[in-house]
Amino acid sequence: MLAIFVPKQIQVRVGQSITWDNPSAVAEPHTVTFVIDDKTMTNLISPIGVVSNSTQFTAIPPNSNNEPLKALSPNNVVIAINARTYIPTVIDSQGNAKHLPPPNAAYTMSGNEKYINSGWLVPKQQEQVFPGSSNTFMVTFEKAGIYNYICAVHPWMQGSVTVK
Repeated sequence: MLAIFVPKQIQVRVGQSITWDNPSAVAEPHTVTFVIDDKTMTNLISPIGVVSNSTQFTAIPPNSNNEPLKALSPNNVVIAINARTYIPTVIDSQGNAKHLPPPNAAYTMSGNEKYINSGWLVPKQQEQVFPGSSNTFMVTFEKAGIYNYICAVHPWMQGSVTVK
């Protein structure tokens, strides 16, 4: 079965909020990701480098929208995914990234942001499968316009919000 946003298109008034959730019966994550500036698009899995003679990680390429989310396993193996898809993240009009506190973040969109991501949304009772994930993400829209979004995990999932 192909995953989709329901409804795919929605209309709200300025000042109204929408809350997304993941009603799936299986622990499959989804995101709600607004990419207003194409230069801020990010990948779920991204190359991460280690700074020589250091334990510091760096994004590859250096100015990409990648940020390592790392966990050290008991066997000293580092597992890193892109924090900007996993954790609720906003990139403002100046290009500054800010993580929103999970779980179940809420954000008021001014309409000037470059990137807004819900982080991984999983069905209720499935949080243990993806620690640090959320069940819901709420956005309040403060500026009229059409805002397209995708699921970063399943990019064919697309939706739009028309704010009047």
